[in-house]
Amino acid sequence: MPAIAKQDIRFCKTVDGVTIAYSTMGQGLPAVFPPQFVTHLEADLVEGPFAEVFEALAQHCMLVRFDKRGTGLSDRDVPDLSSDESFVPDLEAVVDAIRLPKFALYGLSAGGRLALHYYVKHPDRVSHLVFYGTNPQGFKGYDDERAKQRLVALTVIRASWDFGSKLWAERMMPYGGTREDIERIAHWLRVSATADVAGKQIELGSKRSDLRHLLDTVSVPTLVIHRRGDQVPFAAGRELASKIPGARFLPLEGNNHLPATHEEAMELVTPVVEFLALTGDHRQARSADEIPPVTLMFTDIEGSTSLTQRLGDEGAQRLLREHNEAVRRALDSYNGKEIKHTGDGIMASFFSASRAVGCAVQIQQTFAARNTANPGDAVRIRIGLNAGEPIAEGNDLFGASVQLARRICDRAEPSQVLVSDVVRQLVSGKGFTFEHIGPEVLKGFAEPVALYRVRVG
Repeated sequence: MPAIAKQDIRFCKTVDGVTIAYSTMGQGLPAVFPPQFVTHLEADLVEGPFAEVFEALAQHCMLVRFDKRGTGLSDRDVPDLSSDESFVPDLEAVVDAIRLPKFALYGLSAGGRLALHYYVKHPDRVSHLVFYGTNPQGFKGYDDERAKQRLVALTVIRASWDFGSKLWAERMMPYGGTREDIERIAHWLRVSATADVAGKQIELGSKRSDLRHLLDTVSVPTLVIHRRGDQVPFAAGRELASKIPGARFLPLEGNNHLPATHEEAMELVTPVVEFLALTGDHRQARSADEIPPVTLMFTDIEGSTSLTQRLGDEGAQRLLREHNEAVRRALDSYNGKEIKHTGDGIMASFFSASRAVGCAVQIQQTFAARNTANPGDAVRIRIGLNAGEPIAEGNDLFGASVQLARRICDRAEPSQVLVSDVVRQLVSGKGFTFEHIGPEVLKGFAEPVALYRVRVG
């Protein structure tokens, strides 16, 4: 099989004498994948649920995977599978065998907990953290119904691994997976581990400890990805991101924990590649003379509090998602980079002032058309732009130029694009029309700031 030929499989020993199988694929920035529920280095690329994810990522980085003890090509006969910490020596042995001084960790599902355990023990070895479908709360993060489903699955697996593997595959891919998909994933599960090991993994999941107290110790660029309808509660992923300083949260639509389509697989690849490229070699805070001038954009939804009161939590969240999708489409069109979500809006950066203004105009035009079609459910956005040389730290930007962009956004009227004079001058002759609204005193700035309204229509 061509996919298998691309990987180089080798073996190493842990400090407690367990043989661990690991593989490398591709070149570039090292990205290590702590294993999820069960894995098998060969079967993963033939019938595993993340095969397309691994193949695509290996086009952009050096992908490192391994089978944890008790699974795949690693030693199967091991006594201790009692906690996530039991597998930390496996990860330590692999990265030491490859002699990786620093690397990104991408934790899929339960692999995210192993990534966090390793990071806490070896923070200087990790350059980035990425989590997908990870619950830091442990078993406390599940409601009673989901807890009962796990117990039922455990009983069935112990009675019949053939039937139980299909039940577990259906649980992880409840929507979008065909019968052939379920059969394929079930076979992959049976190849990867015995019924006994699978059962022990489920038991481990039912007694996992709460790791939320570790999250505020994370100081590397972090991306958290989570599907809204995942079997792993969406609230757990959101909390994971909220408790890690500066983490970016990327919510995805859908209900499948395992990707069932090409589109779902690429949603676990494209944003990660962009995230690793954007944060690059940012080890420490950089001074202003180390980053080129950029144009900064803030968006803000008018009256988000009153929207919640009028529409309720669900309605307000729907409008927030609509805002996020429209802004991100515009960013894609104008090569903008989303820096972070601000609660009621998005902060983004551009290496071209004209692209930034064009993006802002497109966003307002999108919402103007949307509000015309839905006059009783209007969404109005404020947008502020400034250009300067911010300070970069991790995947975030700081400094006076950022603060001014934020204040300009706050000063803007609903459905308005407001820019500083430096932005106006940078796009001179590019076809935009501005109206001078006079110098304004903005909070935190001693001198009045010249502001200009961009003609949108």
